[in-house]
Amino acid sequence: MKQVPPGQAISRKYPEWVIMVVARDAAGNPNVMPAGWGMICSGDPRLVCVAIAPSRYTHRCIEATEEFVFAWAGQGQAELVKQTGSCSGSDVDKFADFDIPTAAPGIVDVPLLEDAAVNLECRLTAAHLAGDHTIFVGEVVAAHIPEEPRATLMNFAGEFAPAAPMAPDE
Repeated sequence: MKQVPPGQAISRKYPEWVIMVVARDAAGNPNVMPAGWGMICSGDPRLVCVAIAPSRYTHRCIEATEEFVFAWAGQGQAELVKQTGSCSGSDVDKFADFDIPTAAPGIVDVPLLEDAAVNLECRLTAAHLAGDHTIFVGEVVAAHIPEEPRATLMNFAGEFAPAAPMAPDE
């Protein structure tokens, strides 16, 4: 082993799954952003967390409504990840401009991403300031998968490719 600058070591984290965070602003307008820093953080209760910079519009949306959808991007959504990550929802109606297919949620008032591999409806349980990001912790109150399994989209340092396809449920 050799010691290197932390940034050099952290750059080897890829591949990582692509998280899409969907939230509504205080006026009810939906927004979506890709996030690299998201994970399951508890099995009981079922919790997920995602780190979002306070300067991001999605950060303000989650603070305002205390709800969000945590979705694993699905195969075929690479262009959507690039599009939604290149602009702010405070300036652009991403759902209209990018013609994003949605599905109705079961519990929270946030649309699901129709083409995602998984959608988890979440209610905010905690927000922790962690350096230059806030870690939002959400309790999973409902979960959705497509009728036909869809591979999860992976990020290979800016290049996107699907993970191995999921086997159909038995």
